[in-house]
Amino acid sequence: MKLTVLGNNGPYPKPGGACSGYLFETDDKKILIDCGNGVLSRLLKICSISDIDVIILTHLHSDHISDIMVMKYAIGVNKMKGKCNVTIPLYTPTDDYEMVKRLNYNNSFNIIPIEEDTIINLDDIEITFRRMKHPIKTFAVKIRKGKKTFVYSSDTSYNESLIDFSKNADLLLCESGLLEEDREDNAPHLSAKQAGEIGKKAGVKRLILTHFWPEYNLERVKIEASQSFDSILEISQEMKTYYI
Repeated sequence: MKLTVLGNNGPYPKPGGACSGYLFETDDKKILIDCGNGVLSRLLKICSISDIDVIILTHLHSDHISDIMVMKYAIGVNKMKGKCNVTIPLYTPTDDYEMVKRLNYNNSFNIIPIEEDTIINLDDIEITFRRMKHPIKTFAVKIRKGKKTFVYSSDTSYNESLIDFSKNADLLLCESGLLEEDREDNAPHLSAKQAGEIGKKAGVKRLILTHFWPEYNLERVKIEASQSFDSILEISQEMKTYYI
């Protein structure tokens, strides 16, 4: 299994960067998790849209979904021209009905609601979800294949549920949108220190940090997380592939 980071900024990209988007691959399956601004052009450097088996949107904030709004035309217009005939399963929270309606064009996607009991089975891959603490409905994602487990936190403030959901994961991709000095009590994002604490308490083998404020010095982010996490710790790099 492997994970390619297509974008890792939020809520807007740094110059030349992109917001949240991650391509998870096995030998024969491709799963796109989130599709923020700048993600589609990077995805197309790796594969065609029609190669994607499933798309998962963890929540409906723009920095996680904005390139879906153009991907729908890439699929829908080419359908009208007879150049493609795909309808990609797209799993998403559906509480914002007006936003969900805007996601589709000419049956580009088969939109399927995500709830906490949602399970996706793709051959020997199992995908499950856990509700996180964020201003809108947001889900962490867990992907299991064989004995390997990958967890993506999505956006969240500190919560014990993420620790439980990530227990003993081989890789936790965890948001660290803040430095501790900038975090307020009601902040909807984790600080790097909190991300490290979650990784340690969950006993994850490897922690990769993501969803960075574009103005931050990422070495400071890593140093802060390392104060509470003493196993393998990395700063995610855009267009880098990580093996699980």
